[in-house]
Amino acid sequence: MRREKACNKFIKNKKLTKKINILLLVFALLIFNVVFQDVALANITSTNLNMKEPIFTSEEKDYIAKVDIIKAGTIGGAAPLSFKNKDGEIEGIFQQVLDRVSQISGLTFETRIYDSVETLLDSDSDIAYGISKSYALDNIILSKPFLKTETILYINSSINADKLEDKIYAAVGGGALPEGIEEKNSIYYATREDSLYAVDSGNADYGYGNAYSVSYYSLKNGFKNIVTVPIGKETREYCIGILNSDEEILLSIINKSLDLIDENQIQTFVLETASSIEREVTIDMIVDTYGKEISIIIAIAFIMLILIVLYIRNVSKKIKEQNRRYEVLSKISNEYLYEYHAKGNELNLSNKFNELFNTQESRYEVNNILKGILLDESIDWTNYTIKLALPEGHTGIFKATNSKILDHRGRIETIIGKLIDVSEEIHEKEKLLIESQTDGLTGLYNALTTKNLITERIQKKEDNSIDAFILIDCDDFKNINDTYGHLVGNHVLESIANIMKQIFRKNDIYGRIGGDEFCIYVKDIPSIEFVHERIHKLSLQIKKNSTIENASVSIGIVLVYDKGSYEDIFKKADDALYEAKNKGKGQLVIFNELK
Repeated sequence: MRREKACNKFIKNKKLTKKINILLLVFALLIFNVVFQDVALANITSTNLNMKEPIFTSEEKDYIAKVDIIKAGTIGGAAPLSFKNKDGEIEGIFQQVLDRVSQISGLTFETRIYDSVETLLDSDSDIAYGISKSYALDNIILSKPFLKTETILYINSSINADKLEDKIYAAVGGGALPEGIEEKNSIYYATREDSLYAVDSGNADYGYGNAYSVSYYSLKNGFKNIVTVPIGKETREYCIGILNSDEEILLSIINKSLDLIDENQIQTFVLETASSIEREVTIDMIVDTYGKEISIIIAIAFIMLILIVLYIRNVSKKIKEQNRRYEVLSKISNEYLYEYHAKGNELNLSNKFNELFNTQESRYEVNNILKGILLDESIDWTNYTIKLALPEGHTGIFKATNSKILDHRGRIETIIGKLIDVSEEIHEKEKLLIESQTDGLTGLYNALTTKNLITERIQKKEDNSIDAFILIDCDDFKNINDTYGHLVGNHVLESIANIMKQIFRKNDIYGRIGGDEFCIYVKDIPSIEFVHERIHKLSLQIKKNSTIENASVSIGIVLVYDKGSYEDIFKKADDALYEAKNKGKGQLVIFNELK
């Protein structure tokens, strides 16, 4: 009884209700436009990159890379959920959600709108987007719901809401009748808008529809004889349905993408759709009927607008002053400032930052790298450096310094930081390190570095692999120096070093361990024949390229099977080299063959 009295009271006061609804709508639109425009103006000088990245498995990434266009179908005639505009293009909340899924996942959709569920299911569509659970068949796999809406009652103003048993129900073709409504008392219409027109004109008495569609068409057409009653008939959840049950991986990708579309984005889609309504009601009609009320609202809105503008301008002025200070400090140093807002995953970069990374691709990469590490608690920021690819093809090395601002709950709200360019300092250190490790004449590793690298390799060597340690000595090198001079002798040593690097592999270890003594540590040799073949080429190239007639080298080799010491391996190779020199010039001896 209470519910029936409430409904009758609501209907008796329908004119007052409609008046309040329209006034509130006008007020809301005015405030929304004012705030939206001023906030956009306040942030026009900032670089805002707000991109959330889903975590896809390797299998899902392969699917995204390989899959072609996915055919997607939806049911039309239910604005603002899904409809065609005057140009025949698909619009609505469902389409915006699908576009957002495409942006997040990288999937490409070809969309088409259908008149009914039956025609959609009979089509060649791969998915059905914006499908309600109540319409889905058992063989359709549904995603997580991305939109929930209540169905509300709309009636002709001449009808009592508590006496609908024998009244005519305005149904929409392709949909199921609500519980308790008989077929004989129903008239089917092509779209929700048509059913509302029918109730407004008296051709039907009442209907049920989702709150979004009823509000949309009421606002668009200004129905005079329709009263909406907030009595929920049912809750509908809209999902994306996979029509091919074998595409479970596609369902996973869609669900992960939907997880990144929060309620605020859905409401944004609703507002964007509502703001594009081509209303039938004119401003003159509203002013004539509600001139006094609108004047009061405009006055209030104007005062609020002035207050909001003054506040935003004051805040913007302070922010600009602070930014100018930061920019001045940044320009006179090698520092690049940024500000990260954790709640919106939004990263703002300074102008100097954008000057250094002056392409969209480089800024996108920097944005992703910084977002990926700023919230990593495991990083020691006191000594942390970041390598970033610069647009010119170089690599910059930066040291990061951050300061966290926490909210009242102790959670990170903002991170303000800077990158300090330490590229020259790091490159200088690397250059000094290389110089300390290499021989100045040949560019090969010096004796100490060679020993350390070979020792490290021996300890990491797998038990079933075989390495080879090759010791090379230039024959009669003292005589070369005495006869031709030290410059020629140096040229011979440089030539031997260059030929060694040409004959053997890049990952082998080359060293000059004495005046005319070289070594090569060959990792993981396929066979002893491999070593023989390379040594043979080495000897031939030395004789061919040397400016000294009959130049040659003596070679001692030891095969490394176990994880022994460097000293032990070197002694065996030295013994083999000694034996080779006893045999004459240009000889080769493998230590294992001495046994």
